[in-house]
Amino acid sequence: MRRVRGFDDQILEALKSSDLEVQYEAVNAAGNWQLNAAWSHIVGLVHDSATPKPLLLAAISAVASIRPQEAGEILVDLADSDDQEIAEAAEEAIAIADGSSDEIEDDEDTNDWVN
Repeated sequence: MRRVRGFDDQILEALKSSDLEVQYEAVNAAGNWQLNAAWSHIVGLVHDSATPKPLLLAAISAVASIRPQEAGEILVDLADSDDQEIAEAAEEAIAIADGSSDEIEDDEDTNDWVN
């Protein structure tokens, strides 16, 4: 599902799985395909202190991919985590999202100018 487009419904269903490996793959797929319908579930994982670390790291990355313009606000607290791996993942995701947001704004500015 992560490598082939067209499995949105299956990705959304897999997010609800009790199997953590299935959830992990679904979160990665949702981020890869920028699946907006998965947003609330993925943000829930980021905010849930009981989310297992591998799943949390995948969710951090997915947040930056799905809605880069909102990633900084969602991930800012995790960037201050005592867990260095989580803090670094959040910082990296915020940096990537900032770059993506800049590209989106640049594209919108260019389109306004061209039209």
